[in-house]
Amino acid sequence: MPIKANAEIEAMANQLAALRGQSVEDVVAAALRAELAREPAGRPVARPAKLASSQRAKVTRILEMVRAADPASADAGDRTTFLYDEHGLPR
Repeated sequence: MPIKANAEIEAMANQLAALRGQSVEDVVAAALRAELAREPAGRPVARPAKLASSQRAKVTRILEMVRAADPASADAGDRTTFLYDEHGLPR
């Protein structure tokens, strides 16, 4: 499987390969092995938080309100008023 890299990464890989007299594949493999060796064994993998359907609905509603806010009218006053109801509580 080919790995896509931007021009800067490709240039660094080529430079390191030239300095070491190795192929780009060899220096990339060595760098990856070194980084994997530094990772602590058994470290838990960070997973995204699972949201309940009610939480997802609330996030979606807030995002829709933010998208609908008119930034031009926000210059006149508080830019966060759309986040609160008439009692000052979060919507």
